[in-house]
Amino acid sequence: MDNPKAQFGRNVRRLREALGFTQEALGAAAGLDRSYVGGVERGERNPSLSTIVRLARVLEVPVAILFSEPDEQLPPSRSDDGVVAFESEGQLAVNFKYDQYDAQYIFEGTRSEFDEVLNVMRSGLAGTGSRADAVAAAFIAATSQWPNANPSDLWTFLISRIYCDPANHPPGNARLNLEQSWKRTSGWALERVFVRHYASTLQPYGIALKIGTKAEKESLLSAISDPLVTPDKADILITHHPDRSEELLGVVHVKASIAERRTDDVPMSQALIQAGYLSVFCTMDCKSSPSANPINRGEFGGVAARSHSEKRRDFEEHGHFSACFSYNSNTVPTMSKDAVARIRICDFRNPDDDFVRFLRARSATR
Repeated sequence: MDNPKAQFGRNVRRLREALGFTQEALGAAAGLDRSYVGGVERGERNPSLSTIVRLARVLEVPVAILFSEPDEQLPPSRSDDGVVAFESEGQLAVNFKYDQYDAQYIFEGTRSEFDEVLNVMRSGLAGTGSRADAVAAAFIAATSQWPNANPSDLWTFLISRIYCDPANHPPGNARLNLEQSWKRTSGWALERVFVRHYASTLQPYGIALKIGTKAEKESLLSAISDPLVTPDKADILITHHPDRSEELLGVVHVKASIAERRTDDVPMSQALIQAGYLSVFCTMDCKSSPSANPINRGEFGGVAARSHSEKRRDFEEHGHFSACFSYNSNTVPTMSKDAVARIRICDFRNPDDDFVRFLRARSATR
């Protein structure tokens, strides 16, 4: 090897590009400046042993590979949970492990678009913000890149899989149980997604969505004396501002799937409705079965009697919530005009949607 630093730099660049990292993203994941990574790749830097080890971990190879000659090099390793994307004729195939299956999800897109979303997640996870912020930013980037894709599919088959791939986390997260971490992080991330998506559209109407601190939730919910109404079950507060004073309009219950703690929220929801407040259920309605080509059908079932699920009855017949907004295009919306509460379908293309119109109408009657 004529120049170890130059060979090291070429290997870092090759592996970085193979994994879809920008110099900035690699630097963030390894705790280095982008300019330092550029200097390493040009063979101008003499990295310390600890820096070499960090780079090897992020690039998913043994340290020896970073110093190997071209004929000794191996492709980047992938974990069993790894997500790999391939582009063909205007379509993007995302491959991932789904139980015993090598699963694939296909939609219209490009590899460069996938890499942009991937780097948003990686940079966020390596940065100083929360993991929930990283997930929210990556999902918002995905719905922006692919506005015609089913949002629930992007959440289920792309964002969750990217998050649960250890290769996308900095070394400091090596001991995380990523499946368990996803269950906690994804709920907080979805709350952030809804607040960011609707904020500017609701603002002219004096309506706001806020996650709120515990103290803020306690203050706004204090007007409701029912002990079933507790701050910890209020995912997002809906407020409006008559005469510039903030008042509670209701609560949004945010769930990735219908089954996720749905029944736990029913007592509080009924207490809110009884007290004259909104209790809105927003969900990605995620539900698929392991297969090579999984379909995210959701949990509501159809509207025919034989496929009418109890989850659908919670809204349409029992009125346990004021309304339900599903962000899964496979969800079947409410057809009956006699439903107590309706299931409506939204997406993230245009925030001036049924959700906003529902809140505006209810706010006007307060």
